[in-house]
Amino acid sequence: MKHLIAIALFGLVTAQVHAGAIVAAKDSPLEPMDAEQVKKIFLGHEPQAGGQTLAVLYQKDSPVRADFETKVLGKTGADLSGYWSKLIFTGKAQAPEEVSGDAGVKAKISGSPAAVGYVSDSAVDPNLKLLFKY
Repeated sequence: MKHLIAIALFGLVTAQVHAGAIVAAKDSPLEPMDAEQVKKIFLGHEPQAGGQTLAVLYQKDSPVRADFETKVLGKTGADLSGYWSKLIFTGKAQAPEEVSGDAGVKAKISGSPAAVGYVSDSAVDPNLKLLFKY
């Protein structure tokens, strides 16, 4: 019994939790958002904010993406792919751009004040504007 408890506690201690943040360029006109605004933007319901058409950035196959999809969007993997396919096919939205990891998001954001993306909490730095933390 003690062995099972030790294994369970080890699992709790080693489980990875990926806290993240929605960010934009430091000089972006975007203002801090609530969870509902973030969801609308990242699901293509609000393609504009702060008077600009947004460039929405998703990370390719990363733990941060999986956590973002679950915690913020409430959709994952195939469900999200199907959702975007339907929007794109009907002409209601354009697919978000996919970039590689936190570094890819930061690189794209640095060149565009209308870009918005998510990064791991540890990747937030003074060159980024924090819009929402999850």
